[in-house]
Amino acid sequence: MDTEPTAPLSPAPLAPPPLALAPPPVATAGPTDAAAVAASPAALAEPRVRWAGIVWGAVFAMLAGFALWVLAEASRLDAVREWLRSLSPADLQPGWVIGVTVLAGGVLLLILGGVALLRSAQLRMAVER
Repeated sequence: MDTEPTAPLSPAPLAPPPLALAPPPVATAGPTDAAAVAASPAALAEPRVRWAGIVWGAVFAMLAGFALWVLAEASRLDAVREWLRSLSPADLQPGWVIGVTVLAGGVLLLILGGVALLRSAQLRMAVER
């Protein structure tokens, strides 16, 4: 067997580094003076109150309070258990299901309407300033 010596592989030539491009200049649309920026209306605006978070937090806190009230005493918990055991799919009346659905939808709309009223009042107050 006649084998010829092979030349070691030479590494591939390195590619030149990419040209570094300078970032495009940023155009400022307002005053650049620090005092003028501090006196601008945007800097003086107070943070907005997130009414939806407050209202939904209150709703969930009320639900949690009711759950704690039920769980705090054994007789109330037993009454809830008995009520849940008495429910059966055969006893569900269509009118009852529709009534509960309409009631739940009404409560949801009441909460959303309250949040919308609070938000519009907040925006009105911000515009009047």
